[in-house]
Amino acid sequence: MFETKKTNRSTVDSHIRPEALFELAGQGIVLSRLDGEIVKINHTAELLFGYEKDELLNRRNEVLIDEDVDPSYLLLRREFLYPSKSRPLGTGFELMAKRKDGSTFPIEIGLNMIETPEGRYAMSIIIDITQRKQQEEQLKRAHRNLQYYTRELQASNFELENFAYVSSHDLLEPLRKIHAFGQRLKISEGESLSTQGREYLDRVLHASDRMESLINDLLTFSRLSTRSQPFVEVDLNLIMREVLTDLEVNIEKTKTRIEPGQLPVIEGEPTQMRQLFQNLISNAIKFRKENETPVIKITSTRNESEPGRLRYDLQFTDNGIGFDEKYKDKIFNIFQTLAGRKYEGSGIGLAICRKIALRHGGSINASSTVGAGSVFTVSLSAKQVSLPRE
Repeated sequence: MFETKKTNRSTVDSHIRPEALFELAGQGIVLSRLDGEIVKINHTAELLFGYEKDELLNRRNEVLIDEDVDPSYLLLRREFLYPSKSRPLGTGFELMAKRKDGSTFPIEIGLNMIETPEGRYAMSIIIDITQRKQQEEQLKRAHRNLQYYTRELQASNFELENFAYVSSHDLLEPLRKIHAFGQRLKISEGESLSTQGREYLDRVLHASDRMESLINDLLTFSRLSTRSQPFVEVDLNLIMREVLTDLEVNIEKTKTRIEPGQLPVIEGEPTQMRQLFQNLISNAIKFRKENETPVIKITSTRNESEPGRLRYDLQFTDNGIGFDEKYKDKIFNIFQTLAGRKYEGSGIGLAICRKIALRHGGSINASSTVGAGSVFTVSLSAKQVSLPRE
């Protein structure tokens, strides 16, 4: 049996000689003396450079290199012409080559030193990397375009947010005058107004109150970018206690039961964290079910799904009216509400929560069943590598 294997191996060796491997190689191969004189090339190299074999024999390697090269290529060019050591493909040895017709193209070269009885030779293994360079250039161009459009978008967003802030701020002054004069009219002339007149005046005052609330929410939304503060270490347990103190009257009035868990310490903006907690807890209280004690659970889960990056998933779970999950993406858009006129609000609260989560390197999602409560999950980075650009 061993004899048969030996015979088969000998048969294979007799058909596949080094000369055949040299000629059939998929890469161009140029064999030269250490002084750069070419002594042999294979068929692939002929096709790459457009020469017949005999045309290159006894000529120097310089004929295959573009002389009009960038200075950074000079060292590599010298190494190719006068090699001192082996260098495999894929180690960054790239040159601009020149064909017989004068056209140029990028190549990658691997060098192998060969010892023979006649002396040392350099075997250059050459591949055409034109397609790779084109793809790299396309990627660079796409990256540059992306950077440009990102900067343009950031500038546009900043201008839009700043405009919204300034406009909203300016709108408050005339609105306050409407409200103030409406109150004066009600106090001084209310008794002389007809029933319908008093009803119209009450509607004006109610509309001005609602408009002021809407503008203030819009100002809050705009400030998230235009008035943001640096991140510091934030204990979310302390934030939660402060928010629950602020909402104490509403919590007692609605008999809401809050069940807080242990929360983490993260890097963030304290004011925005308070806004996040206040909006989510207030929402849960607002959208409670009638004749049932509202219960809000606030918990935290450590999330290490991304290697090298720690996150915390905060869950705000309530037993309220819930909503149809087909709207779960819509509710985080600005001015979007699902519950109709029964529950007053600007529709900005959850949009603010989403923007805060994004600025803190995270996200916010919701799951719900109509009539069976909702769960809002806020994912926040424990540590910020760098502040997001606005």
